[in-house]
Order: sequence, then C-alpha cells, then structure tokens
Amino acid sequence: MTRDTLDRAAVTAFLVARHGDAVCDSAIEIRPLPGGLCSEVALVTARLRGDGSSGARRIALVAKLVHGRAAREAAVYRRLSRSVGRRFSPELLGAERLGRGRWLLYLERIEPAHAWPWADSGHTARVIERLARLHEEAATGASLPAWDYEAENLAVARDTLSLAERLPRGEVPELARALPALRRVVAALPAMRRQLLAFQPLGRAVIHGDVHPGNVIVRQRDGVVEPVLLDWARARIGSPLEDLSSWLQALGTWEPEARRRHDTLLAGYLSARGFARELSRPLRDAYWFAAASNALAGALGYHLAVVSRASEPGATQSARAAAARNAADWLRVIRRADACWR
Repeated sequence: MTRDTLDRAAVTAFLVARHGDAVCDSAIEIRPLPGGLCSEVALVTARLRGDGSSGARRIALVAKLVHGRAAREAAVYRRLSRSVGRRFSPELLGAERLGRGRWLLYLERIEPAHAWPWADSGHTARVIERLARLHEEAATGASLPAWDYEAENLAVARDTLSLAERLPRGEVPELARALPALRRVVAALPAMRRQLLAFQPLGRAVIHGDVHPGNVIVRQRDGVVEPVLLDWARARIGSPLEDLSSWLQALGTWEPEARRRHDTLLAGYLSARGFARELSRPLRDAYWFAAASNALAGALGYHLAVVSRASEPGATQSARAAAARNAADWLRVIRRADACWR
C-alpha cells in the first residue's frame, strides 16, 4: 500500500481522534493485506499508553481504501448498520472521504477462529443460516446506494461472450461445447433475471452480492462461533438465490464435500427461512438462473481473461491451468441454466 493512499499520518490522525493522546505514534504498524480489485487493505496495530493504573495495551483494526465502484461500500456499511447492526459484518469504526469516489474506511478487525474452516460442513451450514437471517431481517426497502446492476450485469455478460468467442477453443476445452449455450444465456439474461427476481416465496431482499470463502471469516465471540461477511461493495437488492448459489458454487470448487452435499445445503437454507425443504423444479430453475447471473457478472470473464493473458510476462502455467479449470466450472453452470431456460 503506497504512502499517498494510506500513510502513517492519516492513520495516526484517526487513532488520536478515537483514543486521544494515549496513542504512541512510534508503535503504529501498518501491514498490507490481500485486497480486492478496487480496494487496498491493511492491518493497523498500535500500542496505547497506560493510564497509571494499567499497563500499555495493543489495539488492532483494518484500514481499507476503496475507490471506483467499490467506494459505495462506505455508504452500504452506514446504511445497513441501521437495520442489521453488527450481526453480519465488521463494525464500521470510521470513514474519511479523500476525494471524489475515494474513501478510507476503518473497520473492526475480525480474528478468525480457523484458518480454513470449510472442511467442517457445520461451518458451511452456519454461513447458509447467516445468509437466511440477513435476507429475512434486512428490509427490502433499505436505502442502499444507487446502482443499476441490471445494466452492468448485461454489459459485463456481453463482454464475457465477446472474449469467449475470440479465445482459441483449445485454451478452455469446455468452451467448444458451451459456447452455443453461452450465447443463448446472454441473449436471455434480462428475461431470465426478471423471472429470478419475481420467484416466490423468496422474492427480493438485501443481498451481500459476493459471497465466497475469501469474503467470510468464522470467529468465536462470547463462546459463540459465528460467520462474519466481509467486503460489502456489491450489496444490493436482489434475489437471495444469488447469494446462496455464489456461496455453494464457490465453495464446491475447493471442498468436494460441499459439492456432494449441495442439495442438502440448499434445502437447509429453505428450512432456515421457514419454508418447506422441497427442491421443486421452479426453485431449481431459479437457482441456476442466479448462478448463471453470478457467472456472467464477472467470475467467468475474469478466468477467461487470465487464460487469454497466458503469453504475457509473469503469467505462469499453473495460473493458466487453474483459470481454465475455474472457467470450465462456470461454463457448466451456464449450460445448466440454458437447459433450464429452454
């Protein structure tokens, strides 16, 4: 993280405003963390002076610079906190506007209870239960920042199709069989999404919009193990099945057990919402429409782009192979949605 985006002066000013002169400037540490495409993230640790009756203590928080489309995350945190509080996300400790479309967020640090909890199907189920509570409790009329997601989804889908049509077929073997389905799904996407968003009894709700293992941490607080959702830049009003399919499809890439238990986990979401556990044909159709929407919102295009850049300096054979496998997984989702639509 560069000094012109997040430097010690900015961090110190925030810590002093929050903790007063107890902040020991020389003991502030800023360590970059993996971030998203439109954000930069750092772990901030500091030592506070004691007050005479107690010794020095350490504090930790996360600083996140968001810009471009991701800058809406600042408003999402503020507005959703009025309806769902801290039960689903880290606490927003502060936000500083740095200019047009640029915000520096200070967030509660979530200490993970497990480095990779998803081999335990119990943790996977807890995430599904947490999503059910979010979709049920967050009012559909929440004042989220404006975003014409439907127009953007369609534009990205068309770009993805264009890239797929230019890519040599041998780069992603699944592409030769899936390309006709991809063309049909992109053409049908607006109508497909209208049907998805009208599907009952789930209807529309506030959704996280980007649920995958990198955006979920399992923590233990007051003896209770609970999942916390990170990175709310894509939160919007949408179909709950968009969150659910995002979670199950992404997790299935890494955990075969999650793939094997897919229908059981899907039925578990229905149960958590108080609905019958029946996986009806209309429900399955809507689920695959949601999964295809997620694929075309950027996931498939990202992996195809990695494959297409394989000849560029720094590209590795392993990265290309992984991207080809992931693209093949998303193309199978496209074929499934095409079969449901037809």
